[in-house]
Amino acid sequence: MFQLTDIPRLLPEILLLVLALLVLGSDILEKWGRTPQAQLERVKSSASLTSIGLGMVLAVALLQSGYIYQLPETAPVNFFTNIIRNLQSGGPGGDPVAGVFVVDHLTMIARLLLIGAALLTSLLCLDVRPNAHPGEFYALIVFATLGMCLMVGANELLLAYLAIELTSIPLYLLAGYFHNQARSAEAGLKYFLFGAISSAILLYGMSMAFGAALNGVGGATNLNDLTRFDRIGALTPSSGGLITLAMLFIVAGMGYKLAVVPFHAWSPDVYEGAPTPITAFISTASKAAGFILLFRLLTETFPAMAGAPVLGEAAGGWTGVLAVLALLTVVFGNLAALPQNNAKRLLAYSSIAHAGFVVLGLLAWAAAQQFDREQGLVALLYYLIIYSLTNIGAFGALALIGQQVGGDDFEHLRGLARRNLPLALLFTVCILSLAGIPPLGGFFAKFYIFMAGWQSGATWLVVIAVVMTIVSLYYYLRLLKVMFIEPAVDTTPLPMSRGVAAALTIAALGVLALGIFPNVILSVLERA
Repeated sequence: MFQLTDIPRLLPEILLLVLALLVLGSDILEKWGRTPQAQLERVKSSASLTSIGLGMVLAVALLQSGYIYQLPETAPVNFFTNIIRNLQSGGPGGDPVAGVFVVDHLTMIARLLLIGAALLTSLLCLDVRPNAHPGEFYALIVFATLGMCLMVGANELLLAYLAIELTSIPLYLLAGYFHNQARSAEAGLKYFLFGAISSAILLYGMSMAFGAALNGVGGATNLNDLTRFDRIGALTPSSGGLITLAMLFIVAGMGYKLAVVPFHAWSPDVYEGAPTPITAFISTASKAAGFILLFRLLTETFPAMAGAPVLGEAAGGWTGVLAVLALLTVVFGNLAALPQNNAKRLLAYSSIAHAGFVVLGLLAWAAAQQFDREQGLVALLYYLIIYSLTNIGAFGALALIGQQVGGDDFEHLRGLARRNLPLALLFTVCILSLAGIPPLGGFFAKFYIFMAGWQSGATWLVVIAVVMTIVSLYYYLRLLKVMFIEPAVDTTPLPMSRGVAAALTIAALGVLALGIFPNVILSVLERA
């Protein structure tokens, strides 16, 4: 049952909802002029309010987590310490809120990641000109972030599904927001159609899990009850087959959301056609929330079906399924990126390949030893954080280039270093991190994933992933060659706005700092 004392535990989600409504309401009160100047003022107001609001929500969530500052119990009682104490009372720990939303360290870390990604996306969108009502555009970003935060803490199948829909519907609209442009309209339609199919498959799998549990524990949608059902072995021959089908359908439904092979077909077209800052948001925050939800669903709902060593005689369960998906995803993503001549499409296939690396982190949880399982989760979270920073920076640079020169093909990037050297350098940091070059965060993210996978028994998969990482150097270096070596078609300098510059700088410095000093964040991730 929900209690008033649970409100601080849901404070980030409540603030996101208030912010989304505030952005919508403030746009109504703006001057509704038809002149370009009036439209520009509306865009600036909505964008600034969204960025400032997300920054404040991120600060509140960070203070509430206690990762930066934990109020001592002996602190003097005053107005400010009372506020901090009340905030941190809603931090990680305690029973799930109303039995359906768990506030643990995994949820808190994911909240910080998702809200931070939304903040960087809003900074990238400062120069985006929505069609008519900018408040709608920025409110959709906040609503999607709210859905993602609910996804990562969902402890009940219905809440998980509703959170996915709350995330997906705003993203469908954002992908096709510029409906007067053929590519954006196509992206929105394809994203919607594939998303609807994946939601149906996922819901069908959840209904199967409920039906199987009906014979075991009287029917349940709560993950804790389903875990008890799975572990006590209350499986009749019919319910045992049903729970296996449920697991397969849930993996397939989430596979569409995460763009893992063979559920990836929508990804390249959507990434290429959607507004580039929204592509950055979809490829990072949406995937991070999806992977964390998949981790909860598999490890809490089907723990007894995890299987044993990934390449052992006892391999099976969802571990074996994910091993095959990881192999296909890593190989296909990297090989399909090789012939691409469009930077956004190249990064789309690169994102597919990186999804395979994250699946490898999920596999590490199934290791026999508890230590290896903990390392697998830490490696997974570290990879998601580094990948989010890197991809937002990469797509952010492409967003600026596309806006200034009218395209994101390789020919539009030729001689970028001569037109804007700081932009080229920031873009290079992100590209090298995606390639896994030390001492950037991407190198250590892959190293921890490979180490966790090796310890879990996925030796063959780690070897193939390392080979594919070497293959990926080819198409990443092609991008750098175009920017630094090939002559520029036009030598006109490319201006860089403050919002884009701030987002790219934060992303690049974050990737560099977390690569040089990984222990700064690893000590926090170990709490999950």
